[in-house]
Amino acid sequence: MVSPRTRTRIVVLTAAVALAVLSAPGGAHAAGGAGSRDVRATVREAAEGLPGHTVYRPADLRVLPRGGVPVIAYGNGACAASNLSAITFLTGLASQGYIVIANGAPDAFPVPSTPETTTAHPEALLAAIDWATTSREARRQLDGRAAPDRIGVLGHSCGGVEALAAGTDPRVGAVAGFNTGYLPEPAFGGYGRDRLAQLHSPTLLVNGGPDDVAYQNSIDNHALLTVPAALAGHATVGHSGLISGEQATTGWQVAADWFDYVLRGDERAGARFVGPDCGLCTEPEWTVETKGLPL
Repeated sequence: MVSPRTRTRIVVLTAAVALAVLSAPGGAHAAGGAGSRDVRATVREAAEGLPGHTVYRPADLRVLPRGGVPVIAYGNGACAASNLSAITFLTGLASQGYIVIANGAPDAFPVPSTPETTTAHPEALLAAIDWATTSREARRQLDGRAAPDRIGVLGHSCGGVEALAAGTDPRVGAVAGFNTGYLPEPAFGGYGRDRLAQLHSPTLLVNGGPDDVAYQNSIDNHALLTVPAALAGHATVGHSGLISGEQATTGWQVAADWFDYVLRGDERAGARFVGPDCGLCTEPEWTVETKGLPL
């Protein structure tokens, strides 16, 4: 059950995301999303039977197809056990008709990270996928709407390493990592670039420009990918701007475009990334490089 206090936060949060989209220049198209970005009301709640995870989902699942709602497992920046810093980003993605399961309980607050705690746990993302697609608790909580054949993994910074590592699972159909990439030497618990060869699904890497500590790393990882891939860069947002900063609304729409393209086969969303005149390519501050993606 979600407490009245939590439900109040949910309503305020959804309204805040809608206001951010609709008040930006260009209205619902402000962040360049494919077509009209109608914002659904969302719920943020604990995952029944899966401790240490938070579900972000459309509030009214009954209007969505049974067994047809894509599931996205999310890893937090610093591989943290709190998703509060990404609450606008995750709520926005859920508002596009996604079930997003983030690492960290709903009431877990961020704590300072250290090298000892910044360790990737891709198994937490895989546990979220297991829960959403096989458990009775999820079937009840999600009203049987989760699509077992439309699974994505997503993460920020160290959480992006979790997403890349979890993306080797055969159930995963799309991968996205913001401000991330495997380091030249294995890190975050021994995860190295050799694992990139094990990916089998289209992969998006996003960086925040030269001030992003993961800038060169994302470029190097993209160069090594052998799957269809896109590298998108915003020149000025830095390491966290697209996830927890002023550009979080832009960030979640880029993520939604990617998953709409790969998991839903939406060609308009794909046009955000593909071709010399791709949607993001024509926006100020953005650059896009792709390989293996159909024009």
